[in-house]
Amino acid sequence: MHIMSFEEFLENGKPEMSVIIQRVADRYKKNYKNTLKRQHVPEYQYKNLCQKEWKVFRKTKDFDAAVKKEMMQGKESRKFFNPKYRKEAEALYDQYLEEMHARMEEERLKNAVLTAIPERIRDAYPATRQLKRRFVLHIGPTNSGKTYEALQKFQNAEEAVYLAPLRLLALEVYETTNMFLPCSLLTGEEEDIMPGATHISETIEMADLSRHYDMAVIDEAQMISDPSRGGAWTAAILGLCADEIHICMAPHAESIIRKLIAYCGDEIVETDRRDRMTPLIEDTEDFSFPESVMRGDALIVFSKKSVISCAAELQAKGISCSMIYGALPYETRRAETDRFAKGETSVVVATDAIGMGLNLPIKRVVFLETEKFDGYGRRDLLPEEIQQIAGRAGRKGLYECGYYASSKRKSFIRSSMTRSPSAILFARLGFPRMLIEVEGKLSEVMKRWIHIETESFFLKTDLTEELGLCQWLEGLTDDKEMTYRLMYIPFNTENPELLTLWKESAKMVIDRGYVDIDDPVCQLDEEFGEAVCEGDTNKKIQALEVLHQKYDVFHNFVRLFGMPGRQNWDKKLTRKRKKEISKELTDTIREKKLKRRKCMVCGRNLPFGYPYKLCQPCFEKKNFFEDFFETVNM
Repeated sequence: MHIMSFEEFLENGKPEMSVIIQRVADRYKKNYKNTLKRQHVPEYQYKNLCQKEWKVFRKTKDFDAAVKKEMMQGKESRKFFNPKYRKEAEALYDQYLEEMHARMEEERLKNAVLTAIPERIRDAYPATRQLKRRFVLHIGPTNSGKTYEALQKFQNAEEAVYLAPLRLLALEVYETTNMFLPCSLLTGEEEDIMPGATHISETIEMADLSRHYDMAVIDEAQMISDPSRGGAWTAAILGLCADEIHICMAPHAESIIRKLIAYCGDEIVETDRRDRMTPLIEDTEDFSFPESVMRGDALIVFSKKSVISCAAELQAKGISCSMIYGALPYETRRAETDRFAKGETSVVVATDAIGMGLNLPIKRVVFLETEKFDGYGRRDLLPEEIQQIAGRAGRKGLYECGYYASSKRKSFIRSSMTRSPSAILFARLGFPRMLIEVEGKLSEVMKRWIHIETESFFLKTDLTEELGLCQWLEGLTDDKEMTYRLMYIPFNTENPELLTLWKESAKMVIDRGYVDIDDPVCQLDEEFGEAVCEGDTNKKIQALEVLHQKYDVFHNFVRLFGMPGRQNWDKKLTRKRKKEISKELTDTIREKKLKRRKCMVCGRNLPFGYPYKLCQPCFEKKNFFEDFFETVNM
């Protein structure tokens, strides 16, 4: 890449045109960024997309017109050849040099990343490529028994691993397997490594791709397309060292899974296709909440706030209910599902957390909401999401058939249930750990990785959160291995309390090489005491959930960076505190003294799903007085 001398720079007319073109570029890219923002495109993609769009724009007549317009408005033309403007030309030359050096560094990083990554992603797992793996595909909808069949083979294997999509499922398989043989557990938040155990149940992100197994089960493989987590499924299929691998999936994942197995050069020895074991029928009767609620219903909403609001109204009507949503600790969620399964509660109010693996005695699934927030914005539910959730109704052995219904948009739910979900076209690729060896800042290497082209059926995972954490860590340390391990500790980055806790713990690790949890635990003990005494049940639930999540963060720090000589003790301490919090939360929810939403003016109870903060009478009064004073002032 040639860098011009100052004289060449002047001869080529760079100063005058660079000012003009830069102005046009800045204006164009600013407008395009606003367009991307409105479309909820992840921020880390802005630069690449803007650059591509700008290259296209420069070839159009609109670009020529914009440059001419800028030239007419400014007076840059030829002025840089006048000695009077030499300083401006020199300043622009300095800017040109910075840009060229930045381009050269970018090109170096790009080439280094390309060199570090094998031409074919499958070759990043050389030990696995030495095996001739056999795959068994279990394909079917919810309630088809596909996972049950795979787990029977898992329990009969000599040495096996089960890779779960959720901690809840990993714990369930761990508990069930231990009834027959020793099985270890490993998730981001829980760990129970049993001496001599030949089986392990773990969340898929915890998979050890260097260990050899006779048999493995990969569950819910349709998650391979998930923007944030899909890379874990791709890595497991490409790199898991197991002689026989059973993959459980929804039908719309079959094509991409077959493509990946063929790409690895492995063999599919059996395809186990399954249908639902009980019919699933639409309940065509009009549904009105809460009047139409029946025993055995699962009422589906898509936020914790909606779950609590719905449950509070059911309580007020004397209808006992269980609550299930993602933020609940495992022990509490398990207690709530057990109460519903044993008939202690009549209905369950849940988010899509019940969509995977939870076998509950649900007779009818009722959608009270049909939209969800997906991290970028609110959107309609996808057909595969609706089918997976509705499929939880009608468990074999309890009911002859299952039903689904909706309190609104019945035609939307009906059509979604009959539509075939679009086949998954891409497998997500996570950031390869091997790239931490590339010279340069890890955040810059990540940016280059994002923009590098891979084979056509791969798509990169969303690295927005990890990139932000990485850049913050780089202000404190140059240790890329430590940075990598810290930025992949799982927690909710949107919660300011958890983010602060993570940052404080990360600083401690960078300064000392380990985490000391003595002082933080004392602080959390005080917070626990305050939460126990909280009189508002809704606030108490929120405080206990956040406390449990804080201990999850601590558990991961202790697991990865525990104090020498105290690591096992600190692990036991965090687990003990988590169980104490879970018990308090379970007891609080069981008491069911939930607070209903009230009108902010008169305090009247607001019904579930009511979108405003004022009740109708207060709203009408407000409008009346506004109209009255407007008339008087005329």
